[in-house]
Order: sequence, then C-alpha cells, then structure tokens
Amino acid sequence: MNYLAHFQIAQHTNTSIVGAFLGDFVKGQNWQSYHSEVQLGVKLHRKIDSFTDQQVNQLGLAHCFQASLRRYSGIALDVYFDYLLSLHWQQFSTNSRSEFISQCYEELEHFPLTDKAKHTASHMREYDWLEQYQHQDSVAGTLRAISRRLRRPAKLELLYEDILCHSAELDAAFLALYPKVLLHAQEFVNNYQPK
Repeated sequence: MNYLAHFQIAQHTNTSIVGAFLGDFVKGQNWQSYHSEVQLGVKLHRKIDSFTDQQVNQLGLAHCFQASLRRYSGIALDVYFDYLLSLHWQQFSTNSRSEFISQCYEELEHFPLTDKAKHTASHMREYDWLEQYQHQDSVAGTLRAISRRLRRPAKLELLYEDILCHSAELDAAFLALYPKVLLHAQEFVNNYQPK
C-alpha cells in the first residue's frame, strides 16, 4: 500500500496520519523519539506493509509482471492499489475523498518533520499526489518518478503495461485483499501494547 492507503487505514483505525506517513522515513528503532500516537502509526505502517506483502505473495500476483522487473512488482502494486482505493473509495470510507486528502495535507504541514520527510510532504501537497491517484495514468508517472530515485536505474513505468494487461485480476485481488488489510490493521491496534 502507498500513501493514500496508509492514510485511509490510519483514519479507519483512528491512528496517526503523521505516523502512517513517517513509516517510510523512520528507520530501525528511531520511532522511539516520537510521541506514542506517532509511534503506533509508524508500527502500524510497518505491520500493514508486511501483511500486504505476505498476502500478495500468497495470491501469486508477481506472475502478472515481466520477469526482468518482477523484483519491483511490490512497488508497482503499492502504487496501483492506491489508484484502486481511490476508484473504490466509497466502499471503504464514508468521508469525502477530497476532504480527507485536504485533512491529510494539513496534518503533515503542521507536524515538525525531518528534512527528507518534509520535502516529500511538500511535494505531495504541491503536486497533489493523493488526488492524482484517481487517474489511472498517474500510476505510470508515479512509477517513472520512483525509478529516478532508485540506486540502480530501472524503467518501472514498463510495469504499468503489465498492470494494464492484468487489470481485471489485480482489481479483483485488491477488492478481496483490502478488507482483510483493514481488519488486520484494526486487530493490531486493538491488541497494541506500547513498550
């Protein structure tokens, strides 16, 4: 799951949007320097990433992608699943997607983020990444942007062609998977014991 899904999961579980965002930026045990709500959000982000990867492996979705780029299939699915969440938003949230996105941007803007996280949050708002997910072709653009940040160059936008070829299968997989993700997230939060 990518940013939109992590933020919606945070809303669903009544946990920190900021923590959901920082899950991609806080490494190792550095989450301990944040207050308890953000700590839980970071841990939930990691839990969701792990659970989603496990479920995607069980569903065997990697076969949908060309062998030469298959190692990046998880990245492509994260981005595409945000598009699918945007497409099916009303099935998973009672809030207006646009209002929710504005709320996310506001929360990120008013939290003291590290430089790298602040830079990403600023670009996210400036280019309205979360609203862009309602357009399927934004998936290719996002994959192209991610490609530029990789240590080893890879044309991740080629994975978009694979997504289009297998869109019916991937859509069905998302609609089966996302309710499980929400349930898993809620169970994690309900049983969470801060250390």
